[in-house]
Amino acid sequence: MKKLLTITLLFLVTMSFAQDISITKSDIFKDKKKHSFLSFSLEADNGGIVTIRSYYAGFGRLKGYYIQYFDNNLKLIKELNYEVKNKTIRNAFLKDNQLHLIEVETLKKEDKIAINVASSDLNTLSFSNKTLLDFSEDNVKKYFGVMIFPFFFDNGFSQADGNHMGEVIMSANKKFFAINFDFKNKEKETHKVFVFNDNFEQVYDKLIVKDIKDKLFVYKSFQVDGEDGTIYFLGKAYEGGKRKSKKKGKVNYHYELNKINAEGEQSISFKSEDKYIESLYLVKNSERLACVGFFGNKEEYKLNGVCIYDLDPKTLQTNFNKFNDFSNEFLTDKYGNREGKKKRKKAKGINNIDFKGVYLMANNDIVINAEEFFITTHTSMGANGSMSTRTVYHYNDIMAMRLDAQGNLKWARNINKAQVGTVNSSYTSLPVNESTYFFINCSDNVKKLSADRISFKQTSSKRSNLYAISIDGDGNFDYKKLIDDKESKVYYKVNNGVININNQSLFLLGERKKNGRIIKLQVN
Repeated sequence: MKKLLTITLLFLVTMSFAQDISITKSDIFKDKKKHSFLSFSLEADNGGIVTIRSYYAGFGRLKGYYIQYFDNNLKLIKELNYEVKNKTIRNAFLKDNQLHLIEVETLKKEDKIAINVASSDLNTLSFSNKTLLDFSEDNVKKYFGVMIFPFFFDNGFSQADGNHMGEVIMSANKKFFAINFDFKNKEKETHKVFVFNDNFEQVYDKLIVKDIKDKLFVYKSFQVDGEDGTIYFLGKAYEGGKRKSKKKGKVNYHYELNKINAEGEQSISFKSEDKYIESLYLVKNSERLACVGFFGNKEEYKLNGVCIYDLDPKTLQTNFNKFNDFSNEFLTDKYGNREGKKKRKKAKGINNIDFKGVYLMANNDIVINAEEFFITTHTSMGANGSMSTRTVYHYNDIMAMRLDAQGNLKWARNINKAQVGTVNSSYTSLPVNESTYFFINCSDNVKKLSADRISFKQTSSKRSNLYAISIDGDGNFDYKKLIDDKESKVYYKVNNGVININNQSLFLLGERKKNGRIIKLQVN
């Protein structure tokens, strides 16, 4: 009787979990290219859905985009193979039944770089173009205040710093967007930002120059306010002329936050004298501005907990800062009852924690999701004496934390998994109210560990089952299989999901050979 009761309760929990998530699938479609990647998914006011998928030619060269317009049941209405040459879609949004693509285009023959918007009615997908910005050798000093030719064109964005040449960041409500140019300037960190509204009218532009060598400043995060287009710009500045995290046993860097709008610029810097903040991520809503990250007690890369700097959005003054150590529950999740290892890790810190997402919720809680990620290289010798090297990407444990509005740690959990390769590994997360959902591919063979723990095991893409793991407001987690591999003609790219927090939805691309499918997962 007791066994029957246990099975019944488990069945009820599973049924309850299953009712939380609805699944809508498109029909199977066939692409000319074998592999594509979901770049954007957009939901229209009428329930329609737009997906934009990038595909590539040889040597990783971007070839074009598959643009598909579906109804709310994912029945295909219109599709377009949007081929590109020397241009990239940097962002996209919907307004008044129009799809707008913001693009960066390099026109080598004309020695010109253009920022364009391509717009179309959803029902036709017939695009017209408008130029927002147009840079050539004749006008570049007018725009940037510095001469960046001829290398700007001849070397193909050689003066782009990192991946931020023409980065386009939208405000959460899609009312404003900012185009960020980050240039290599050995003597000074240099950015130029152009801000537009959703009618493609330029609101303002600003040249950001920091009196620090480019190599000593690391750009971290960028936010655009939806009220007036104010931008918040966060970076990490190394001190003493050396790009070292520690100097004479002390922290050798600080963080700088700039607030910029049409009226001017404000800035603030902050650092901890005894905590090594590995990275900070900027989050903002209508009433709160915060920088959130991981920290180590002794080293920048050996992490002991999660920290927060809560700031006044108007003045940038610090309201409070807090450093929360990883909880004992989190360490037990990860290491079980091995008390010696937990004690060592609590003291020395945890390696290989990679940010996956930081979310500021409606109740001002902050959700931080991360993953244990690292790369190994293996060299072997063949029978004829030849050497071969293999690189392996490891996507291991899921790490999740939640802070309350006062910056206190509500809970921290570690979900054990072990995955290698990039095909069906990693996860996409979706925070909804008090809960957080993680969508992963795994085997049905969920492994039992010590201390009442479980571990999700990897399987081949052909046998991948789509699972959802949930963590509730008290930090308790549950899991449920959503799609069985035997019932699916594709596997789902959970490392390439696109979420819509406002609609509590997630879109995934499923692929196998040239077969494709879009699914929408809705948390109700």
